[in-house]
Amino acid sequence: MSNRSNLRVRIGATASWTVLGLALICGGQAMAQTAPQAGEQGGQVAPSPEDIVPPESEEAIIVVGSRASQQSANNRKKNARTATDSIVADDVGSFPDRNVNEAISRIPGVALGRNEFGEGDSVTVRGNGPDLTRVELDGIGVQSTTALALGASRSADLRELPAELIKSVDVVKGSTADMTEGSLGGTVQIKTRTGLDFKKPYFSLRAGAGQNSLGRDWTPDFNAVAAHKFLNDRLGVIVSGTYSKIQNDGHGYEQTTSNNRGFARLFDFDNSPEKTFSFNPATVGTDAADVAFANSTAPDGTTLTPRELVTLAAGATSKAQCLSIFPYLPLQTAGNATTAARVQQRTVEQQTCLNQWNDATPSLVRNFMNTQTDERYSIDARLDFRVNDQLTVYAKATRADRQVHDQNRSRNPVSLFNQNIAGTFSDTTTGNPRTRTVNANAPAGYNVFDPVYGLNVVSTGSGNSLISVPVAGQVLNVVPGSVVVDANHNVTQMKLTNNSVSIDQIENHIDTKTMYYQGGAEYRGERLEIDAMAGMTKATSGRGDMRTSRSYAYGDATLTLQPNGLYDVALPASYDDTNPANFVQLRPPACIGTGTAPTCVGQSAVTAGPNAPASPAYTVGQLPLTTPSFGVSYSPALGESSERIAKLDLRYDTRDWLPFITKFSVGGMYRKNKSERWGGGGYTVSSAVGTFGTAGYVPAVIVPTANVRGTLRACQPTATSTVSCNYGYVPSTNPANVRSGVDTLTPADLIALFTRTLEPSGSQYFGDLPNRGTLPDAWQGIRTDELFAALGAKDFMNYDCLKTCVGTDGKTYDQPATRVQETIKNVYAMFDFEQKLPLGLVFNGNVGVRGVFANVTGTSLLTLNSIRKGPAFNPLDPNNAGGIITQTFIANTSVNASTRDWLPSVNLNLWGFNESVVLRLYGGKTVARPSMGNLIAGGTCTIDQRAIDADGDDIFGCTGRIGNPGLKPFTAWSYNASLEWYPNADTMFSATYGKLDVKIGNPLQVTKTARPFAGSEGTDPGTGEALSDIEFAYPTYENGPGYKRSIWEFSAKTAFTFLPWFLKYTGADANFSILSSAVTSGQQDPLTGDVMLPPDESKYYTNASLWYDDGKLNIRVAYQRRSARFNCITPCGGNNIDINYPGEQWTNVRLVGPGWNPGVPRFTDGSTFIDAKISYNVTRNFQVYAEGRNMRREAQTISTGSYVPFEDGAPKIMRLSYGGRRIMTGVRLQFGN
Repeated sequence: MSNRSNLRVRIGATASWTVLGLALICGGQAMAQTAPQAGEQGGQVAPSPEDIVPPESEEAIIVVGSRASQQSANNRKKNARTATDSIVADDVGSFPDRNVNEAISRIPGVALGRNEFGEGDSVTVRGNGPDLTRVELDGIGVQSTTALALGASRSADLRELPAELIKSVDVVKGSTADMTEGSLGGTVQIKTRTGLDFKKPYFSLRAGAGQNSLGRDWTPDFNAVAAHKFLNDRLGVIVSGTYSKIQNDGHGYEQTTSNNRGFARLFDFDNSPEKTFSFNPATVGTDAADVAFANSTAPDGTTLTPRELVTLAAGATSKAQCLSIFPYLPLQTAGNATTAARVQQRTVEQQTCLNQWNDATPSLVRNFMNTQTDERYSIDARLDFRVNDQLTVYAKATRADRQVHDQNRSRNPVSLFNQNIAGTFSDTTTGNPRTRTVNANAPAGYNVFDPVYGLNVVSTGSGNSLISVPVAGQVLNVVPGSVVVDANHNVTQMKLTNNSVSIDQIENHIDTKTMYYQGGAEYRGERLEIDAMAGMTKATSGRGDMRTSRSYAYGDATLTLQPNGLYDVALPASYDDTNPANFVQLRPPACIGTGTAPTCVGQSAVTAGPNAPASPAYTVGQLPLTTPSFGVSYSPALGESSERIAKLDLRYDTRDWLPFITKFSVGGMYRKNKSERWGGGGYTVSSAVGTFGTAGYVPAVIVPTANVRGTLRACQPTATSTVSCNYGYVPSTNPANVRSGVDTLTPADLIALFTRTLEPSGSQYFGDLPNRGTLPDAWQGIRTDELFAALGAKDFMNYDCLKTCVGTDGKTYDQPATRVQETIKNVYAMFDFEQKLPLGLVFNGNVGVRGVFANVTGTSLLTLNSIRKGPAFNPLDPNNAGGIITQTFIANTSVNASTRDWLPSVNLNLWGFNESVVLRLYGGKTVARPSMGNLIAGGTCTIDQRAIDADGDDIFGCTGRIGNPGLKPFTAWSYNASLEWYPNADTMFSATYGKLDVKIGNPLQVTKTARPFAGSEGTDPGTGEALSDIEFAYPTYENGPGYKRSIWEFSAKTAFTFLPWFLKYTGADANFSILSSAVTSGQQDPLTGDVMLPPDESKYYTNASLWYDDGKLNIRVAYQRRSARFNCITPCGGNNIDINYPGEQWTNVRLVGPGWNPGVPRFTDGSTFIDAKISYNVTRNFQVYAEGRNMRREAQTISTGSYVPFEDGAPKIMRLSYGGRRIMTGVRLQFGN
């Protein structure tokens, strides 16, 4: 597999080292360059060389767009009050960047994350992700608009902000006391232009069209800016508008479930005595590690804990020893729920130990072809009025909208695995364990694997009639002799039988609106300066997902691992997923229990209940033929977030009054941040009282979910069937799902519906990817909107039931919502100083402190179980249902808490060599608010009158993780030291060392005994007692441990004006960043115990560009390289494949079948991208341009990195993604400046 890296991201080393070499080799000669005069300006459409008359005495140095913008950015960095890197409008215009994310990614220390379509959708600043980075637009926080999930992050999506809005962007890596807190590694400050910035009336219009190399549709892109000054140049007006329609295409090849699980380890195919992996007891952790299992005992007869289970399993040296450590329990002789639970627990303990010998396979193989039409609109208007020479007032409004139409198409071409499917196996009726074999009537191709140690548990009955017994043997759709396993116990080839192909499509509409309003005044007196501002931003985002799928069985397929790390699927010649008739396969129901068709039971009897009427049992012969039920679903979500802000800054110039101190500054700020999220909702307001169908029964009050979960099928009667097909739409009788139902059609009608809703593929699968190898062809999509329009539940596919909905009692109730409201007040004081020193040195800087006072209210859905003693309560039989009254109440519940922080900051600068060299030192304390999902009060708590301690204190329990609004923010001490050299206006060299000492990091999951609802107004509906007075033992979050990170940044920029010929119009800039974190706690690899770096931290990233600009022709080639970064430990929030024992920040921590099978580290592999832009000024006012992104057509991969590799050391690829190459071309008109 030596060529396996072909599909991984290639490193364009030649381009990067060329740029760095030019910058460093020519740096010394750059001092001789002639500095431009202060009044020289540049723009995106610059004057031609013919329009400039050079002096007779010397050769002219023409300062045009690229060079002028570089000078401006250098000047902003040089004059900044703390460690800062900048880009300006002209600089943005010369790069092929279409949003602010992509623009700021060119700055040292900033790494860009590109999504599956190749667009930059996130940035990290010095290793801190977007949720730990505050982004401001003219001083107001940019809100999160994409986080629709409950408990989402705070990250701002800058794709809504077009690059044309920018006047300048500063990435501030230090801090001053007058800056708004909210970032650990750096704050992004975006400034837009004002009408007073222009000397003359100004108008520009850009019109272009873009194309993705996969979809190849040309889509428009427009921008217009107009500015003018009125009233004797006292009133400045600027209006800009942008419209773009982007056709995005992203193709993916997945080998793990949902791209966030690991490879599956479910079966032992090679029967090797060597373990595939061994548990590592040292990685067991959290508060759950030593909590005893309820239904188990250790071999020594004591209680068994997760730590002991992992330790015992790790010590087993053979599969037989697993069954010796965890022997089979005696068979049940009678039904008993407690005994059955012990058998089930013992089986998962055995499975946990035996999993160490299972071989690794893909957990699924899935193809993706996603298409997105993304329309973006923005309009920005600002008025500035200069009242007099000292006072200017302004008002500003911005609106940025996105309307996204996604088509997410996927295909699962193979069945991994058909395990113990009903009708394929038979179990013996005696023995401990029972023995499983292939059923004589099973379809050909099923075989038994691991007949001694492949354990399952089978249960019959329910309640106190429940009987559970272990069974040995796995019946799978695998041909035994076809399985090939490498030395690391990875399956590299196998033949699967009885496969089905599944076609799945999700169509979603996302409507995002962001609005900014701002007004303020600036006063600039002789000594006093005042800035006053008030504003707000509001973002709303709604999303509706329509999803459907269809499948059909086709036969055998062979999986073979290719040298590129992807598994090839060899399909039979008869395979055809383009024929709709193949998906309408009628079949009789399977037999339930014993007997044979047609006289066996095909549908069990149903007892009448609150959710369904009574129904008798039917034989297979009495039931019609049906197709499998095809799922149809609709999932709405809505998010709203806002920030209201008011601030006042006062600065007083003390020069000539006080020695050393040059300025005093004080100020204050008020912010109110609100975030609200709604999902599908639905809940039980109050549980039923009594027994259904008896006197005194009180039904539950249920609010239905806004989600639609229906099915679509075909049905055909037989000669013996007596049960009707019930053609048409039949709504659900479950009150929680009254918006869902079943649509039944005739086979001919279903084929016709499938046929008319087919959608041709818009592109070849991974069409122009170099070395695409044996990747399969494309497939047809589904017109989900047209399909859903033909269904009975079409009237429920909306937002009508999302915020409020009518319950079963006819009353309107609020749906569950996650709300976080933060009120933050700030005060600060600081002073600037400057002192001239001998030898021409100048020492200056600033010192200050900022106070942050935050009040947090977190609201979410709380389920409260109230258990009270009834009149017939017997303390000797406390669990007798007749003696207790149990009620469940569910409601939105709020909790409050406050935090206080003082943030000192110091910036020291030592200037020398006529202020061309500066040594900057910075130290300060920074904070960033924790994730909103960690602040809310959701969960399930039980108040039980029977649970009274000996001292009379009631301590009740909660399940589910209860949020903690009192969490302190992420807190760090940040330090920065940089040496910067500015030999002339064109050139800058800098070397920076930064240190981030995080004191409070990611919250930990803990269990504590306290009053989690202190500050809440909720009560126990059963007794009326205030929840704030009740003590619970509950799982929650506490402030987590910190870590230390070192940052090195090297940057160089210059224009090569000293070179001859056309080379004097060239220039280069390059920056290189190195991050190194010292992490002693946090997420560990479960098997090796390695502590992972903080998520999304790349160790290296590089930006470099070469440019040419002679005033007419402008060319820029940009290079970006980012090394791999850790994402999470699988299943990364999922609920299957990887089942983890308790460990720090792991997910899916639970002991269920098929036992613990620990996750693996998931990495986004390193990526390299080359982008380019060329423009030509036909005249002073007219420009043509072309640009391209991902010119080398690079793919991105997600893998396990160096962990659990294949035999040759190659990583397991979890997903390959490719967004194609994007090109854009257009024209630009500009008048004035």
